[in-house]
Amino acid sequence: MRYPPLQAPLFWQTCLCFWIGGIAAAVWPHQTLLCFFLLFLADKRLWKAAPLAFCALLALAGLLTAQWQLYGSPWRHGFSEPERPPWLTQAGKKVRVCGTVTDSQGLPDQRLRLLLADLAPEGDGHLEQARGGSTAAPAPVQLAASSPSPAPAPSPASSQSAAQNTPLSGQTALTWEHPPLHPLPGQILCLSLRPMPMQGFANKGQAAWELWWASQGVYWRMWTQDRRAEPRLHGEPGRSGRWREALREDFLAALVAPRLAPLADKAASPAPPTSPAHSDAAPKSSAHSPPPGAEDMPQGKAILLALLFGDRQYLDQATLNNFIAATLVHSLALSGQHLVIAGMLGLACVLTLARLRPGIYLHRPRTLWVILASLPPALAYLWLGNAPASLLRATVMLFVVALWLTMGRPRTTLDALCAALLCITVAAPLNVFDTGLQLSALCVGAIGLSLPWLRELMPGFDGAPTSGARARLAQWSRALLRIFLVSLCIQVVLLPLNMLLFGNAGFWFPLNVAWLPVADLFVLPASVLGLACAALGMETAARLVLDLAALPCQWLVDLLAWLAANDLLLAPSMLRPHWTALPAFAALLTALAFKAGRPTLPPAAQRLLLAGGLLLLVGPMLRLAERLSPEIHLDVLDVGQSQAVALRLPGHMRLLLDGGGSASPRFDPGQNIVAPVLLYNDGPRLAAVLNSHPDLDHMGGLVHILRQFTVSAFFDNGRDSGDARGGWAAIWAQTRRQYGAQPLAQGDVLQLGNPAHGLQLEILHPPRTDRNTPGAGTAARETWDGNNASLVARLTLYGQGLALIPGDAERRSLRHMIDQGLDLRAQVLVLPHHGSDSSYLPDLYEAVQPEVAVAACGFENRYGYPGKKVREWLDKAGIPLLFTGRDGQISLSWTSAPGRAKRKNEAARTTLHLQTQRPQHENPAPDEQAEE
Repeated sequence: MRYPPLQAPLFWQTCLCFWIGGIAAAVWPHQTLLCFFLLFLADKRLWKAAPLAFCALLALAGLLTAQWQLYGSPWRHGFSEPERPPWLTQAGKKVRVCGTVTDSQGLPDQRLRLLLADLAPEGDGHLEQARGGSTAAPAPVQLAASSPSPAPAPSPASSQSAAQNTPLSGQTALTWEHPPLHPLPGQILCLSLRPMPMQGFANKGQAAWELWWASQGVYWRMWTQDRRAEPRLHGEPGRSGRWREALREDFLAALVAPRLAPLADKAASPAPPTSPAHSDAAPKSSAHSPPPGAEDMPQGKAILLALLFGDRQYLDQATLNNFIAATLVHSLALSGQHLVIAGMLGLACVLTLARLRPGIYLHRPRTLWVILASLPPALAYLWLGNAPASLLRATVMLFVVALWLTMGRPRTTLDALCAALLCITVAAPLNVFDTGLQLSALCVGAIGLSLPWLRELMPGFDGAPTSGARARLAQWSRALLRIFLVSLCIQVVLLPLNMLLFGNAGFWFPLNVAWLPVADLFVLPASVLGLACAALGMETAARLVLDLAALPCQWLVDLLAWLAANDLLLAPSMLRPHWTALPAFAALLTALAFKAGRPTLPPAAQRLLLAGGLLLLVGPMLRLAERLSPEIHLDVLDVGQSQAVALRLPGHMRLLLDGGGSASPRFDPGQNIVAPVLLYNDGPRLAAVLNSHPDLDHMGGLVHILRQFTVSAFFDNGRDSGDARGGWAAIWAQTRRQYGAQPLAQGDVLQLGNPAHGLQLEILHPPRTDRNTPGAGTAARETWDGNNASLVARLTLYGQGLALIPGDAERRSLRHMIDQGLDLRAQVLVLPHHGSDSSYLPDLYEAVQPEVAVAACGFENRYGYPGKKVREWLDKAGIPLLFTGRDGQISLSWTSAPGRAKRKNEAARTTLHLQTQRPQHENPAPDEQAEE
């Protein structure tokens, strides 16, 4: 049977591309314009004025709609901090707030992420009104019976209080570690926390974290642990959430092995005390807590909970990381591939009905009956999985296919995908920015583009089935080969996106061939059967079925853990392509897809092929320009409450001074921020890595950099780490030995690149006598330690100071350098110790004479950095202050002059150029800085 080749898109599908592109242009204007240009090249219908004008109007409508929903106005572009109500501005470190739960999602390592709407101070009357007359009061007080007497008129004071205590705009995301409760949508949660604006890390070449949240209407965030925030729960959840939670609790109880206590202990044990989280709260039936033993659940069983409910609460982060490294994490996300269970249930229903009523095939073909019968199970799975965007896309596609087949108008996979995207983006335009929907749509698009080539390579696959064991074996072999080829096509299509977003090329994708059939044809159906048994009260049968379903999951977990332990899952760091590689790949692969089944390439595909090839040259040309550039670049990266400084010098010499760090076991700034920034359109190579001192917030991220990058030299201050958190002292000691750390001290000078460029890095501290040499006594070695042993580096150009980078040096070490009469002058001062007042020293600022001061600190950090004294002095001196928590990555550059000698006493100074990742702000007044 001969299949037609891939056809050109219909005009409504081209219009859909312009509508979606207009929405995307609210965030990515240049990328969208380039994609529009490729569409213009490929579709000759756009070469006429009327169709082009219509598509341009659609794009404009999408742009205005997205800007209105994202930024609050169709004429406004760019994020701004949400307005703080008076009660939040006047609040201290914590404030008692209440909000209505709108969504609950389980995260790895026993965490919950809750979305709270109408967050306001506890007991606020305006909050009750905003909730539309909820029967539950936000404050834990006794409600009086209703009285026929009229309510007293509000006083002016109460009206003013209600106006001041208005709820926060948008929703608030609460991350809750080890929650004692499981709040459900519709309930009211009260906590003692301070909301913070949703602001993530802003670095070049990385997606804006707050963008993803803003697309969901979330503008604030909070974090807590256990009962630390004194949580109280009020009210009853909605009916849908209550039913879903009941099924989840039954399923969870069947997963957890029962713990049998001795009979004597049961008789003697008193009734458990009321939890503080339950007191004065909702009835016991609505306060959902995890069952005993759930925290020790085997990872194989935790996967079942993730597959069925989308709940990853009992998965370990290490397990999830292994799935990511093996390119299997998509199998844990609820998406179209898991709708196989709906198809299996639909097929079973149709076959059963056909036994009773064989005549149904006379009215409609079996394929249509199966699809129609699959719709209710698909809707049930969508409800059970809490409707993620990827599963919603698959369900809408299923409905579209059913409608078309009912009307007798069969369509292709790409047609169904476009129809589903049209429905989703019209109903919720900001879903365009959902990463799950993007990857899901690209995977389906890759399948649609690969089908013509699969039919060319495997022409007999779709023929009539034959009988016999050998024929069945051949069919299974072809099915597995097709899964492999489809997975290969998906990996090729997603290669630039995976490398750009995740830094993973997906070398382990062949594991999909073995795992996906098992997951979709055995694990998921067995999980549904176990859920049905648990819901019907058949606990023994449910445990037996779920234990069998968890076996292959546990085998896979153990296999991945073994591969990770032997460093076989660790993918090598590689260049993250420039963003132009994404439309280039799309143009090239679309052109190749149009070749399948045709003797020659159509003209539109030829134009796409040429445009895609030219776009692929953009990244290499930009890298070549950087290598030939005479500019000196210093980038202070936005790594939260830590510090990382990158240098890029003429001749493409790159250095890294500190790599950030975090005490969180799930977040490594070196791996998640520093490495992606350094790899954006560049390779994993560094001329040198310097660690100012072995504090976790400066050296933690360097471990990943040293493991994954080719580093020519590694320097530090010669000290071992005293940070015992998470075993970092032992990790750093091993890292220093493994990579041959060379200690530096005052008087050392690093020649940076060609001496003709005149670039040097002078080490001004700690003193050389403090180095661990055989002749030094114990007292001399211990003179400088901790922050005061930080390497202080000064970047110079022909002796002229460009930047002073003093690490975490405090007053004692800073005063020591000043008293020695060292030349500290520099155009840029990276403030010592993140701008802390503990390093405040006016004499230092006068000695440096900076044109700009930069602080590496987190957004609204609890330490109040930059300190009040530092900000006041710089403000009086007229020295601009930038800090990464507010401004994002701070990029400073100078133009060098190779071969032109400069003297230290020369008055002329090299011109400094400044750029921030976020729009620059005026220096805030000291009392405007939130000190937490």
